[in-house]
Amino acid sequence: MFRTPVRVAALVVLIIVSPMGLARSHAQTAVGAGPLTGVLSDTEPVTGVLRAGPILLAPGVTVREVGWDSNVFDEPPEESPKEDWVAAATPDVSVYARLRFLRISAYAGSELTYYHKYESERSVGYTFRGRFDFLLSRMRPFVGGGRLDTRTRPNGEIDVRADRKEDELSGGLAFDISPNALVYASSVFSNTRYEDAIESGVDLSQSLNRDRTEYQGGLQTDLTPLLSMQLYGSYTEDVFQYEPLRNATSSAANATFRIDASAVVTGVITVGYRDMQPVDPLSEDFRGFTGNAAIIYPFLELGRFYFTANRGTEYSFDVTEAYYVENSVGVAYTQRLFGEVDAQIRGAWSVFDYSARADSPPHKDTFNTFGGSVGYNLRNRTRIAVNYEDAKRRSPEIAARNYDRRRIFLSWAFAF
Repeated sequence: MFRTPVRVAALVVLIIVSPMGLARSHAQTAVGAGPLTGVLSDTEPVTGVLRAGPILLAPGVTVREVGWDSNVFDEPPEESPKEDWVAAATPDVSVYARLRFLRISAYAGSELTYYHKYESERSVGYTFRGRFDFLLSRMRPFVGGGRLDTRTRPNGEIDVRADRKEDELSGGLAFDISPNALVYASSVFSNTRYEDAIESGVDLSQSLNRDRTEYQGGLQTDLTPLLSMQLYGSYTEDVFQYEPLRNATSSAANATFRIDASAVVTGVITVGYRDMQPVDPLSEDFRGFTGNAAIIYPFLELGRFYFTANRGTEYSFDVTEAYYVENSVGVAYTQRLFGEVDAQIRGAWSVFDYSARADSPPHKDTFNTFGGSVGYNLRNRTRIAVNYEDAKRRSPEIAARNYDRRRIFLSWAFAF
């Protein structure tokens, strides 16, 4: 499946909790990384940094929400949705060190979620990931790994907060062909495991537990001082633990363009083509364009536009649906009102296209959100804000998937 949407989702969180400058979110990503280590940076952090000899530490706390949730379980209107008060925060630390022959990049964080009434939804999760690049002249071997243990909704299709573990082990070799260009090859082994998670009567461990092996190779080069390009191809094998008919292989060709934070327009754009072939003869092959984008554009020094987009595939929890194609777009605008006070308006629109099974009629579900906030930008480049969000999902074929959800909450990203 196309895993880069995780990076887009991370940027959406940054849009809500971060100030008008987001330079930290666009550091260069190391080549050949996997689904967990792909968000690690190969450049040192520049804000909120503590130094301990050659080691740089960037600790922080993100208060994702403290407020009211009108529909804790994403229930349809006829089932009298349950409401509750919720608090959620993520303390974390990023670590970076560049020694004579070694570069280290690592991250550790914990997801803390508290519901006042519904104790079953309380959770404590953690994430850690790291990567070592050995700087042996022009030849640079690298190795990385990580683990995610969480109890969250994994995507827009699944409503239950599912206990999920993900592991990654990755490694490869990069070779500098010039001061501004390199070629590389890598392999990534990862797995996904669900535990005690039931969605619409389906045991997610039975339908979604899987192992993945990915081989990747490509070229990265700087086109200009502010623009880099990465061209790469990949071959992936997905093997399901309990549903062998869901096994699939896929080949892909991608191009990623990264615009430096010091440019007028900054962000990341990836475009690609994927050929996915499931083992099940009743599941249609997917052949088509995929991609994602996260772009920031300042407006007259008083405002800032944010744009995100994604097109990719994701395995459905329902075996009879096989997989779906997600097409999403998001737009946000932040306007400085006076002093350090600003206001933000944002919206996102997603379509889940279920047309992968030859024995099942196709249908499309939609998931749309709209919201806004008033925030105050602190001197340490963080933002505290009061937010409102309205979310709606509609399924023309399965009424039980329809729901409305409203949230009013406080958010705050704090850097030490």
